[in-house]
Amino acid sequence: MKNYVPLFAFFSCLTVFSQELDTTLIHLHEEVKKTVIDTAKVKALLELGEYQLKRDFNKAEGSFTDALALIQDKSEGYYEKFRAAIYVQMGVVNRREANYPKAIEYYIKALQYYEAQKNDSKIGDVYHNMALVYRYQKEHRKAIENYKKAIVLKEKVKDTHGLGAGYNMLGVSYRQNKQLDSALICYQKAKDFFTSINSKEDLHGVYGNLAVVYGVQGKYDKSIGLKKANLAYYKEIGKRLSICVEYFNLSQDYKRLKDWDKCLSYADSSLQVAIEEGFKERVSKAYLRKSYANSKMRDFENAYENYRKFNRTSDEIFNLENEKKIQALELNYQFQKEKQADSLQFAQQKREVELQADAEASKKWLYLILLFVTLGAAVVVGWLLKRNHQHRSKMTRLEHENEKQVLQQKINAKEEDIKKLIADNTMRLSFKEELLDKIKNDVVDAEPEQISKSLQSLISQLKRQITTEQKLSGLQEKIDQVNKDFTEKLQNLYPELTKGEREVCALLRLNLSIKEIMTVRDVSVDSVKSMRRRIRKKMNVPEGKELEQFIQRLV
Repeated sequence: MKNYVPLFAFFSCLTVFSQELDTTLIHLHEEVKKTVIDTAKVKALLELGEYQLKRDFNKAEGSFTDALALIQDKSEGYYEKFRAAIYVQMGVVNRREANYPKAIEYYIKALQYYEAQKNDSKIGDVYHNMALVYRYQKEHRKAIENYKKAIVLKEKVKDTHGLGAGYNMLGVSYRQNKQLDSALICYQKAKDFFTSINSKEDLHGVYGNLAVVYGVQGKYDKSIGLKKANLAYYKEIGKRLSICVEYFNLSQDYKRLKDWDKCLSYADSSLQVAIEEGFKERVSKAYLRKSYANSKMRDFENAYENYRKFNRTSDEIFNLENEKKIQALELNYQFQKEKQADSLQFAQQKREVELQADAEASKKWLYLILLFVTLGAAVVVGWLLKRNHQHRSKMTRLEHENEKQVLQQKINAKEEDIKKLIADNTMRLSFKEELLDKIKNDVVDAEPEQISKSLQSLISQLKRQITTEQKLSGLQEKIDQVNKDFTEKLQNLYPELTKGEREVCALLRLNLSIKEIMTVRDVSVDSVKSMRRRIRKKMNVPEGKELEQFIQRLV
């Protein structure tokens, strides 16, 4: 019972996968049915046809034909793009049906469009497909040449998948041309490219081609193992052409091993798939293989019948008429290219003559324009010089006015200094008069015992006066230093303060007492206190906060 579990799991997975494939096909058919806009419908038909090429080949041509019919009378650029893509796929259909001249005709139509668009990637695809046709026609030199062209273009556009496909098919042509070492090198490169993009289906294609080489080398265990694994995979994904090829490749190994029963069986399986799908070239090969196996099995009647069928199908594919048609198409394509190149060269020469005539005619206009430009430039320069002179005159007047203002400010400052000196002198004179009165009253007319006390009092007053005068001697300089930046900041923060209030703020910042401020400003104590209250109110000094500390923290 255990032995059936893996088998059951395999067929379950195969059923699920087949359902997914059917779902994809149904979805594509629904897209075609529900789409009404021409561009969208053509795109849907193209996608359906591309899918059918791999899984339902017989119906692919119908999808492409319907797409072409939709756009046959349309000439807009985006329809040309669809038309070229359909031509490529129609080339694939005809190639697999062994209608090689028609395939080449479609490829050349697509190639002409892509060359006009300078689409290197698509040009590479067409060269690749044309190489396949030449390979089936056994023209290996042409096939290799076209594969190499495709590879160069795919390298240019950095198309990893395109490079893998190119090297894989180039290896097939080398192998068919008996260049096995070159074939193996190409297969290894293809394997590396497909591995880098994790393309499982393409890797199986490389393994299949490697298996063929192993068969040629007589390594049948490796060859048959790879081919059977590939066959199972292609059955799983429903890729009919690859199934047909793997059946035939397995018959080749058993032919070399002289196992005629298996050789005939696999050749017959390949033939059935080829007939169902319309792969004429594969039908021809399968009949020839069956004929050979029949002859080795001494079944000469079937050998003759199968060989006769081979001849009939082979004549349809490989004949002189087809070769002539292909050559004619190639020559016509080359002629059109050369004709187009000649037309372009003639048009270019004509254009050069016209440009030269236009250049001569333009010189006169150029000289005239240069004259007007020169005159205009002279006018502009004259206007700029005049404007510059006016601007400089204006700047000179402004500088003169600024100098006058600065001079007036200096004069005002000197006047203030003189007033302060007068006030200071007045204060000192007043102090000396008071001192003289005290000497007369307290010393000259006093009792002997009071003279000592009076002298001590006078000495204390003199010391305080000396200290005050020492402070006053450098006070003006400090006030000027403070006022330089502090007054400007006060004006910005508290514009409602008067000039006198700002001066008092500067004195408070120097930690002068009320009495010292009174002396400096030559005002009464009450006047100083009143001014302090007004300052507190205008500066919004919080209650309990010292005015001096608040002012000192402003800077």
